[in-house]
Amino acid sequence: MPETVFGQYGFAGVYVTAPFYFDESFFIHHGDASFDEPEHVLPVWFVPIFESEADYLEQHGAEDFDEIIDATEDELLDLTRQPLI
Repeated sequence: MPETVFGQYGFAGVYVTAPFYFDESFFIHHGDASFDEPEHVLPVWFVPIFESEADYLEQHGAEDFDEIIDATEDELLDLTRQPLI
């Protein structure tokens, strides 16, 4: 993410995760060997996070943070959103 986005909006980093609130069949693409595609492709989200969220991740782990993300109604990619923690 460009440095100006971090400074302008107060983000401390980017959290990379699978789009976990969809069924696994939604987010795993099974490649076609005849087109030289990989066997599986897993799309990921790049979610900008605040320092408080990064601290929470470090202390409690990704599974706990994913539960918070799953429970929120906030648009995670909204650069003007408030911290979840």
